[in-house]
Amino acid sequence: MLSSLFGDLAPRRIGTDPAGAGEAAPVGATPCGAAVGAAAGSPDALHDSVAAPQRTTPAIPGANTSVTATDVVVDASPAQAMRAHFAARRGAPDAAMTRITLLDPSRLWAAQVIEALSAATGQGVERVNLRERGTLRTLAVIERTTVPRHGAQALKVYHADIRATGLEHDEIANALAEGSGLTAVIVGALQPYAVVALLRSLLLATRQPEWHCPWLLFILPPGAAALRQRILDQDWPAAVRTAAMTESLGTSSTVWNTVLTAWEAAAASAQANTAPGDPTAPPALLPALTQRALALMLRTEGLLACGIVDLASGVLLAAQTRTGAATTELGRVAQAMQAARRAHQAALGPGTPLADELLLTAGSRQSMLRALPHGSAIGIVALVDRAQANLALLRFRMLDAEQYLV
Repeated sequence: MLSSLFGDLAPRRIGTDPAGAGEAAPVGATPCGAAVGAAAGSPDALHDSVAAPQRTTPAIPGANTSVTATDVVVDASPAQAMRAHFAARRGAPDAAMTRITLLDPSRLWAAQVIEALSAATGQGVERVNLRERGTLRTLAVIERTTVPRHGAQALKVYHADIRATGLEHDEIANALAEGSGLTAVIVGALQPYAVVALLRSLLLATRQPEWHCPWLLFILPPGAAALRQRILDQDWPAAVRTAAMTESLGTSSTVWNTVLTAWEAAAASAQANTAPGDPTAPPALLPALTQRALALMLRTEGLLACGIVDLASGVLLAAQTRTGAATTELGRVAQAMQAARRAHQAALGPGTPLADELLLTAGSRQSMLRALPHGSAIGIVALVDRAQANLALLRFRMLDAEQYLV
């Protein structure tokens, strides 16, 4: 087993199919019809009932992976053909959770991620060309590769290069996304009007009965805090959990690591929601995102310790510190800050909302408690050295950390 930027990679065995979807055969090893037939018969292969010309694309010279391509000619809407395929799989939540769709309106990263994953895992790329029967015009090119994972189900990562325009473009994108476990939307350098159109399309799609994707992840460029808040403030259906992260995307591995972190958090959340538990217990955290948020805050000068606190009880749910001794002190600070927050509300009288932020100074220490927005049950607590603390920078770091927690 190898470890890489793309996760744990299981050894590749010739003649086996770790993903259960049929490994693309090397060019020349199998007749064209056999390779395409295997892909079309697999549970997750995109197909249409209309007979279509089929071909296998030769591998790029010097590359370690092959590309298996199928031309599909459709009479009806290609979105309806895709929807008919995924309908047979929606009854299996585990199968849906292994599907990740990358929506990349700017066409900057998704194709590179598929290529990089294919090269890193040694898995081929399956490609479906959706063509209009009357003109043979290419409506979309859908690519899929498989990411084997040690001790877990393989992930199937999809991307569509959509050539159609207008309503047909949106329908194809949404039909691909609606059956996934997670859909990652790489916003990139879109113009404001294009972002508005994208949000409207997704809002409409998530309200349709065909939509079964529980997670929407928006990856935004740095400095897009206002756009992030606008996305989170949209009236998303209760069954769709939405996250938005601002990331500096320099390589395809950065994009994939961001998506993989969100997928692991989504999988952990789904497991926590299906497991029986005490309804009075503190809210469950997503470990990967929580540690990332705290690590981001810990880079602040003067910060001694930071953590996530249950606002109802004052219990410290997670923490990161510069020294081990600060952990115990942070726990006491969390309890004291929670009690002070309640006392402040009681002193102001009934109906007074709880404070969003609380700052206490005691000797050489300052402690800050900040509640997460949208009525969250958790907050961020920080313990700083008063002589070195930069409270303005600390607040900025807290705002950045919130995107991994809300």
